[in-house]
Amino acid sequence: MAEITKITCIKNSGSPDVTATEGAASQTVAYDRSFENIVIRVENTNLNTASITLVTAGSMTSKADNVVVEVAQNEVKYLAGLESMYFKGSDGNMTIEILDDDGTAFTGDPADVNFEVIELPKGLIN
Repeated sequence: MAEITKITCIKNSGSPDVTATEGAASQTVAYDRSFENIVIRVENTNLNTASITLVTAGSMTSKADNVVVEVAQNEVKYLAGLESMYFKGSDGNMTIEILDDDGTAFTGDPADVNFEVIELPKGLIN
């Protein structure tokens, strides 16, 4: 399982330099704080539509289902409002899977699906 590179956005500091991470069939994003919010940019350059599944494993899983987003070829989508209380598992990570749109193994190359993750500031001082 691969880990996606994440950057921290600090208030009033300008735009962050975001690093794209090539996808794998399954990968994780680490949550560093309690009640953390992240934004994920997903870009698919593969011929196949990628079904991005964000697995809910947090303390509020009874209140939320997995989030599934379809990303077609050459499409970019932003996934926002991803609070740790819904997605952060006991290991401190969110799991993200790349599947076909029918929920089976991705027939394309997962490395063609790129992720950029930004940790949003929670308070006035970070």
